Amino acid sequence: MKNRYFDLNIEKVLDNWEIHHAIREIIANALDETILTNCRQPDIFKDADEKWHIHDYGRGLNYEHFTQNQNVEKLQAPNVIGKFGVGLKDALAVLHRANRNVQIDSKYGHIHLAMHAKDGFNDVQTLHAVFEDPISTNFIGTEFILEVTDEEMKRAKQLFLYFENKSPIDQTNYGDIYTRTNDTASIYVNGVKVAEEENYTFDYNITKQNAALKKALNRERSFLGRTAYSATVKNMLLTSTSLDVISTLLNELKKIPEGTQRDEINYLDVQIYAVKKFNALTPSVFMSSLDVYELSEDDKERIRESGRELVIIPDNVYERVKHDTDAAGNRIGTIEVVQQEYSDNFEYHWVNAEDLSKNQAASWALRQSILQLFNETAFENKIRISTSINELISGDTLGVWDGKNIIIKQSVLDDSSKFAATLSHELAHAISGFPDNSREFENMLTDMLGKLALSSISSSHSHSNTISESHPNQTPPKQSFFSRLFNK
Repeated sequence: MKNRYFDLNIEKVLDNWEIHHAIREIIANALDETILTNCRQPDIFKDADEKWHIHDYGRGLNYEHFTQNQNVEKLQAPNVIGKFGVGLKDALAVLHRANRNVQIDSKYGHIHLAMHAKDGFNDVQTLHAVFEDPISTNFIGTEFILEVTDEEMKRAKQLFLYFENKSPIDQTNYGDIYTRTNDTASIYVNGVKVAEEENYTFDYNITKQNAALKKALNRERSFLGRTAYSATVKNMLLTSTSLDVISTLLNELKKIPEGTQRDEINYLDVQIYAVKKFNALTPSVFMSSLDVYELSEDDKERIRESGRELVIIPDNVYERVKHDTDAAGNRIGTIEVVQQEYSDNFEYHWVNAEDLSKNQAASWALRQSILQLFNETAFENKIRISTSINELISGDTLGVWDGKNIIIKQSVLDDSSKFAATLSHELAHAISGFPDNSREFENMLTDMLGKLALSSISSSHSHSNTISESHPNQTPPKQSFFSRLFNK
């Protein structure tokens, strides 16, 4: 059969393409054919003559594959790399410009490249694909034989996720997320690297392209700007359900105060999403840096006992999530949640009067006098002793009114003055029914202080008169307020 010349219509060779970019297009076509026909994976190898072979096992290359029209089949198929039918011609032009021999075999022909007169214009020489008789009409697929170096082939293969031999840590509707393994993160589109990011956390393979990305994916398919894919990357993160991804994002969130975080976590909605997903996956307590500094030692102990992980997040993120729920509908873990859990699970350890020490028993006996002073003897059977106090009910650490009983911490009984003061304080809560720092509680304390003052004055005058009558020239000894009050 006479040789046939197919004009590739290449007017300008892409100046910024190197040899490995040309190899990339040939490999991409081989991988696409594998997807489209479900044939065996392509073979890439070097022969004894130091030439590299790229052999796919699809339908075979024909002259129509050199047209520049959009490939409808590839446009409709998911996850294929080539779309527009121009990459292969550009690749052949770059290889020819570099004087690299190219040979192509399929059942449709034995093909090489040559400059040839344009049909009807003998004075115009253009690049043509020259079709000779096939070496076999039973040839399976398409084989490219290239004069390229090992380094050029290596660089070409590095542009494909296919050769990375790694599995995604999460798969989303927008693409797959991979652990970053190199100095720079890689951005792939359908498995072909289109960009690198020095400060990204993960590698990404985008499989669902939006309009911005489709527009940016020109015939070069490389060196894309971040604006082309950043929205898709964010959507991948916002739909991720992987604990590895969420934990990594949260670790980046923790770095924001130091300014060492990776770029993806700078999106506020990604920060909020990471908090909500992490809260659903791992028991946590989130706090702003300011609130952490104000934690009491008791609160720190309660957090440790809760089994929750303390996570410090930026103030603006904390304000957005502190009253919200996570992906599972649970409240976002905060110190208030920890305190509520502590209060709900708190158990008192009651102490019987006969188990008190002699000094504690003496203090305990004063309760009747204190109640009589305030005319509140009805509370005598509502006073109990415990080794521990649920201070979260009212914020008091020595005693508490829980709505039914006044509970006194056992150690308070070591000091009669402290016991008297604590019992009086909790009695004010019991009588008023209001918490600390309320006007009603303050009014009740004022009334009780008035009674204490009048009782003290009355007791002091009575005691002084008794001494004066017995010893007219003797000065009454000084006594403490509570000693006088309780006739100690």
